[in-house]
Amino acid sequence: MENGEQKIFVWCNFSEGMDDAILHGMMIALTLKKELCLFHLSDHKHHESNTIAEARLRGTVSKISPLLPNIEVKYLIREGNIKDCLTELSEVYECLVLVSHKKSVQQLLPILQFSAFPFLFVSAKVNVDRFYKQIVVPVGYMKKSKDIALWASYLGRHNGAMIDIFIALENGEADQKIVMNNLFSIKRLYGKFRFPFQVIESHSPTWKLQKASLNHALSLKTGMLIIAASLNPTFLDSFLGLTEGKVISKSEDLSVMIVNSKRDFYTFCG
Repeated sequence: MENGEQKIFVWCNFSEGMDDAILHGMMIALTLKKELCLFHLSDHKHHESNTIAEARLRGTVSKISPLLPNIEVKYLIREGNIKDCLTELSEVYECLVLVSHKKSVQQLLPILQFSAFPFLFVSAKVNVDRFYKQIVVPVGYMKKSKDIALWASYLGRHNGAMIDIFIALENGEADQKIVMNNLFSIKRLYGKFRFPFQVIESHSPTWKLQKASLNHALSLKTGMLIIAASLNPTFLDSFLGLTEGKVISKSEDLSVMIVNSKRDFYTFCG
């Protein structure tokens, strides 16, 4: 597969839910006008299985290509460990985001810490377009608030999505000042584009914001939540249900994008 342009990658392991992930990937690729790439990690020990996988991916590409006018649809097969492929996916093939069904969370979430692109976990089967019309962005005192908001702006600009800026309420004056500075920067960014957004007070501190933003997103019925991965959750985080895995498990059919909070990610071009 040639390099070309930035791509929306879809995790294709031929398990239940893969077709749903492809549908979401198609939606994102069509919205952002980026190439779509179906990605399969093969087992070099089973040549016959790899041959079958390639045939299935080729058939899928042929099937969906007519549905995506002006969008290149390709597939890529690699061997080995997914962790070892991340740098190649980003630097060689310009992966913008990896879309996967939520059934693959246990396999993929642990390696997010090594990724320079976010992971988008999905499960909705119908009316997929609606899930990218309402986006919830939690904004606390963490530095990644601006990065999360930037990713949301891509869909806001190209899909006319309504973005809810869900802000934390801190007890400490210094922390609350950082929250408001982050909010000011985000509002200034959003003001440069023509998409709707609103600021919603969460009445929750930053350490509880992830869970509160999930509850708000669930109240929308259809929507997308973008959060930053903590990567090193404490026992208290796990006990209170504040880990990314818990958020995804309770997200029902919401689309959940998780950004690596420890690395700069590759930004949208165009």
